[in-house]
Amino acid sequence: MSLKLLFLLIFSSSFLFSLGLKEHYKINGLDFNASHIDPSISKDFIIYHFEENRHKKSFTSSKLLKKLQIKGMELSDESKGIVHVQRNSNLDYAPITKEIKAYYLSHYPKMSIKEVKYLKSSFIEDLGLDYTLSFKNKAFLYQRSSLQIFSNKTGKRHFLSYEIKASLKVFKARHNINRGKILTPLDLRTTIEIFKRFKGMPVQNSLKRRQRLKKRLIEGKILYLHDIEKLPDVLKNKEVNVRYISGNVRLEFVAISLEDGHIGEEINIKKRDGQRLKAKVISPNLVEIQ
Repeated sequence: MSLKLLFLLIFSSSFLFSLGLKEHYKINGLDFNASHIDPSISKDFIIYHFEENRHKKSFTSSKLLKKLQIKGMELSDESKGIVHVQRNSNLDYAPITKEIKAYYLSHYPKMSIKEVKYLKSSFIEDLGLDYTLSFKNKAFLYQRSSLQIFSNKTGKRHFLSYEIKASLKVFKARHNINRGKILTPLDLRTTIEIFKRFKGMPVQNSLKRRQRLKKRLIEGKILYLHDIEKLPDVLKNKEVNVRYISGNVRLEFVAISLEDGHIGEEINIKKRDGQRLKAKVISPNLVEIQ
């Protein structure tokens, strides 16, 4: 075989298989055509027709190549065994992204949101301007969640999954802190946390009033609102000032509080002689016998 003929065969072969079957195709409309694979094809034909409510279709590359070969198309396989076809949507994500950010910022005013990424959804060709978003219950605790979009124009409901990339300043325990401890700045440190999933609402601002732990907090763990409580106005097993007023009679003495109490609550106290009485908390460390 002459070198000229060999070169011609190699050139013809490389030209024949220069066009490859890709792994991903995005199309407009309902028809996936041969021209989406080879735009220069002279006689176009439909490979697959989408139903209105479908927007994705996957083919095994071997079966698709055989089908195309019957139609006279010779292609190399550049896919990874599966070919994915997806319909393009006319949906403008910008307003939805804005609402998602506003939703998270309403719970975390100081959160820094870098990106909102959309993972999957029911096919939304066009929403128009009149629609309503509904988030999953407590979606604000999760980096990944989903929402429901109701189109007032068409009456259809669509579902959209998303992921946000964000960070937030939180408070963490400097050391192991026991239940009942009144927190001070020495107990906590601030850190910027990459938002993934919270077990509740984290404490986001410095503690301006005295708070105590409702349960033990391990070193390095995030401090949540459900971990703390306002320090009671009267503390259990501590001395409390007691007063009794009836007409011209006014008595004042010191007793032991048998339970925690906030202003307005009724608690049990014990006098020095062991007598137990009920009294109402009227101010910090002061109760009144009614």
